[in-house]
Formats: sequence, structure tokens, C-alpha cells
Amino acid sequence: MRRSIAAAALSLGLGLTALVPAQAATAAPLTDKADGVYQILASDWGISPSQAKARLDAEHKLAGALTKAQAVTDGAFFNEARQLVVNVHSETAAKVARANGLTPRTVARGEKALTKLQARVEKLTANSSQVQSIGADLPTDRLQVVLMPGKQTPATAKLVKQLKAIPGVDVSTNSVTLQSHADVIGGQIMDLVPGSWCSLGFPGMRNGNNVLLTAGHCVENNNDVLNAQGVHIGKGIGSRFRTGQPSVDMGLMDIDAEDVGRGYIDNRNGTTTRVTGSSKAPVNTTICKAGNTTGWTCGRITQYNLTVNYGSPSGAITRTSGLARSTVCTEGGDSGGAYISGTTAQGMTSGGPNDGHDCGFNQGHNATGSYSFYQPVVDAANYYGVSLTLG
Repeated sequence: MRRSIAAAALSLGLGLTALVPAQAATAAPLTDKADGVYQILASDWGISPSQAKARLDAEHKLAGALTKAQAVTDGAFFNEARQLVVNVHSETAAKVARANGLTPRTVARGEKALTKLQARVEKLTANSSQVQSIGADLPTDRLQVVLMPGKQTPATAKLVKQLKAIPGVDVSTNSVTLQSHADVIGGQIMDLVPGSWCSLGFPGMRNGNNVLLTAGHCVENNNDVLNAQGVHIGKGIGSRFRTGQPSVDMGLMDIDAEDVGRGYIDNRNGTTTRVTGSSKAPVNTTICKAGNTTGWTCGRITQYNLTVNYGSPSGAITRTSGLARSTVCTEGGDSGGAYISGTTAQGMTSGGPNDGHDCGFNQGHNATGSYSFYQPVVDAANYYGVSLTLG
């Protein structure tokens, strides 16, 4: 397969999702009541589709309960027992959490303090080319700073000493570099003219116009977009990704007037999954992704609001903020592809490690161990004023 982007630092995963052109309306089967996501997860977990649905519904019910306690809690994540743990700073808040079926814990920092700490650290590291990513880890209540592999320069060694002296900050070094994953129904190919591709993300409406949310680096150059049959289906019209400059990896494609965005994604195995809404689900929520290169792969959400440094063929480093991280395996060509939890949209593939891993195709939770970054769809939709098309 062609690889359109290979970067020295981070790997972007190009891809778009959830769009069916009128010329290819039969490219994906219509959704049924079972929703393909539950069939695939059932196979992964060795249970029935109804049991898989019950497991995901239990996660989503707790996430819904979280909204009732949002005002008194400070960050949340699922633990190994699938309890939704929430950070609190008072016994009153703990009582509210318990009353809503949540599991409270008292922490030294919490999400708000970690966000402030991250802003401080990002300012301190703004001129360092050896910092790979910066982000809060809610389960440990600490901020993680990850360095790129290789020998540290004297300036980096000095920076590491400064960082380690800050309470709540952990510093580690990755063994691999990161790159973007480049190569229009969600999860299908987004062929970018000229000669590279992504995967399709989530269609929606903006001021009465049919559009598609995708990764910004996919449409940085306002590319024309073709589908798998070579039919023109749209054109990039907006991107907050600028190679070599501080960026956010969200972008927008205009869908051609004769084509139709659909409210479902292609599970890449003959089934589809409806999109019934969107959210930023709690950390450790089960999540899956549909992409052109690796098909259907699954894992869990691990972090939000990460800042990472993506590389490029020219050597330019693009500091990219506002990303989420998951244990979902992706490769080049998956960028823009749709992340979904059950039937709730979560985001679009941005990038991952440049370590030569092979996810296989349609391996679900069995995909070769790796991780990926994605652009939360809620943030992109809010920024561009897009209402997702629902199934």
C-alpha cells in the first residue's frame, strides 16, 4: 500500500468516515437493529452480542450518571472492575458521587490542577525538540512528560532536572518515534488528490451544508477527495493543522452536492454501526476504530488533552495539542478514521508510534499491541459549528 506521510517524530493517521456518495450508495450495507459493533466485540470477548451490548451499556449508563455529579467532581476514569472512579475534594462531593452510583476518591491534584500544571510545563518545554508528548494521567493523578528516543542534549538534561523537581510530574523516554498515519462512509478510504490517502470520519451539517469532520493534516492543503471507486466526493475547506507550527489536528471537508453523508460507519466486515450521538467518554472506556488500512481495531481511552510533537519528511516538528490517546492500534492510511464507543462517536485518527508495528486487519482487541492519538469529535464539531449526522 502507498504511504503518504511518514514522519520522524510522530505519525499522523490519515482517514475519514461516515459518508456515502450518491454515486456509490451501495458501498456499505444499511445498518440493522443489531449494530455491527456488538457482533464484533462479542467475538473479541467470547460472549454473545447481547452480552457485549449489556457490557457497553453499563459503561455508558455510568458515564450518563457522571453528568449529574459533574459540578462536584474533578475528573473520572473506569478502573479494572469497571467502576467509574471520580476525583473529589470533599466528603460532600463524595456523597453526591455515591448517590449517583459512582466511586469517589480523594486526590492531591485532580483534572483541573493537572490542566494548569500541563500549561506550565508546556510553556517550559516550548522550545525543546526532544519532548514527544505531554499529558495528564488521571488514574495516577500525575502529569506525564515523554521524551523522544536518543541521547539527550545538555539543554534537555537541564530541562529534565527542572521537570523532575516539579511535584506531580513524571518524565520518561520513549523507545520509538511517532508519525502521522496518512493514506469518504466512515472508516472507508479518503483518496486525497494527488496520490495520498486517509480514512473517512464523521459527516454532519453546517449552515445547511453537507460536510465531513476529519483530521486536520488530511486536508491541510484543501485537497480534492475521491472515494474507493475514484468518484469525486468532496474537497477540503478548512484545517487547523499547519506543518511546522503549533497546531490542532482538526479539519473540515465539503461534501459534493450530489453526495450524501450517512449517520453510520463501516465496520469493514460487511456490517455497519449507527452513530447515535457524540461524547468524550471517561478514561478507560471501551472504544473501537474503523480505518482503511487496519479495518476494525479496539482498545480503551487512556488520556485526554495531550500535546504531542509530530515529525514530517522535511524534518519540521508540528506541536499538536488537544489530542486523546487510546490503546487502539492504527497505521498509515487510518488518519481521519472514526473512533466510536458503542454507537457514540468519539473522534478521528490523528497518529501513533513509528515503530514498524503491524495491526493486521479487522483484529479488534487482538490487534498487535500499540497505541494511537485521535482528535475528539466533540471539540472539532464545536469549533466548526457542525451537527453530526445520526443514524
